[in-house]
Amino acid sequence: MKTLKPHKVIFLLFVLLSVLSCKTEDDKTPLSDNLIGEWQRSDVTTEFEYKLVFDTENMGYSAVREGDLAGQSTSTALGFEWNTEDTTLIMDYGDEVVRTSFSINENGELLLSDITNLVFIKL
Repeated sequence: MKTLKPHKVIFLLFVLLSVLSCKTEDDKTPLSDNLIGEWQRSDVTTEFEYKLVFDTENMGYSAVREGDLAGQSTSTALGFEWNTEDTTLIMDYGDEVVRTSFSINENGELLLSDITNLVFIKL
């Protein structure tokens, strides 16, 4: 029987250890990363619009516009800090903290089940 030279044995051990030490990592993007961007509630009309914007620094704002675009309209925007705990979204407006379960469905629509039954569409 042929014996392996010491440098071949060391090389084979190195390869074996390298393969065994590699762990498979899920390529799943954390759900909170999918929130980043601008979302518009699905019931938008020429007289009503509700948007949520989430930025990468965990800041955001909600914007509501009511009234005819061609005539009088009123807009309000409220800033918030946001964070997630598993599938719970926390939006801290300073004087009010809103917590809601959230998910993104197979169509890429945002569901905020404790706030509304309507979906938000990413713009």
